[in-house]
Amino acid sequence: MVDTCFLGANTPLGFRSEYAALQTDPRIRRLLILKGGPGCGKSTLMKTLAARAEDCGWAVERVLCSSDPDSLDGVTVPELGLALVDGTAPHVVEPALCGCGENYVNLGRCYREAELRALAPAIRAARTANQACYGPVYGCLRAAASLTEARRGLLSRTRLEAVTKEALEQLLPEKLPQGKRPGTGRRLYLSGVTPKGLMTLDPGVERLWAIYDGYGVGGALMQGLAARLTAAGEDVILGMDPLEPEAVEAVIAPARSQGWVRLRPDFRGARLAMLRLDLDSAMEEGLTGETLEGLKALAASGSQLLGQAVEWLRRAKAAHDLMEELYRPAVDFAAVTRQTELLCRELFTEV
Repeated sequence: MVDTCFLGANTPLGFRSEYAALQTDPRIRRLLILKGGPGCGKSTLMKTLAARAEDCGWAVERVLCSSDPDSLDGVTVPELGLALVDGTAPHVVEPALCGCGENYVNLGRCYREAELRALAPAIRAARTANQACYGPVYGCLRAAASLTEARRGLLSRTRLEAVTKEALEQLLPEKLPQGKRPGTGRRLYLSGVTPKGLMTLDPGVERLWAIYDGYGVGGALMQGLAARLTAAGEDVILGMDPLEPEAVEAVIAPARSQGWVRLRPDFRGARLAMLRLDLDSAMEEGLTGETLEGLKALAASGSQLLGQAVEWLRRAKAAHDLMEELYRPAVDFAAVTRQTELLCRELFTEV
């Protein structure tokens, strides 16, 4: 497991979600789906539940919100087979069979609706302002992705294949035995395009390879690592790339507490890895000075576009914060607290 992750990402293809995978996750036997609008205490409930679980000695996975990394969108307690997730848009989750291991927790009933009706025009305006920001966000990300593709087009495919093969042997040199059963790959995001900037979370493993990949050429390398490990029967965690959501950015092997993470120059990493591999330098071998200057100029333009995407996300968050400010005075927080306490008592005294 990882301590902290995203299950949704802002990408060039729009918002991408891995939340539904919780419904088929073999670790999860009970899934609680939180419903309720802005400001009703969903994130606070999950933070309280996570803290109580840790006080009881259980390990917790926290799922951060990609539109506000200070908020939680989910909590998983694998030892209890338990997950609690925010099932509201844009990461809508509904029970497959309600009451059969999956059910709702409704915090929307804690609104004092009579007070909210008078605020409907202001709330609607704030929601419209929030939603309007995401068009520019995804437009900037699409433009940045096209520049990444253009940069890759200036590199040698033959060179890339050779570098990938050599890097794979360096990153996982031991010959792994064939497993009795193939391992599984659980998808999530370790990186996010957020209002707080471009961030890559610490996977929390003892041995971490940092793979510097400014050109975004390491997807095949990560797939190769994952294929070797799963063929040997090892279960892995696949960190998908928010800038190319079908590409693997990170491979984590929990059983061996080892991980490999591709790092982009614009993303802030949580820590420096002791083991490093520089794909950029390897790919630049043999390129002319003129080509390198062109690549550098394209990278600078891409960085500006990513910065604009972050700025639009900040505007979106400001509009969402205004919605929460409008809602909060009409929330019965005493009722939210009672519901939180009842839920913690139910979940943690059954064990």
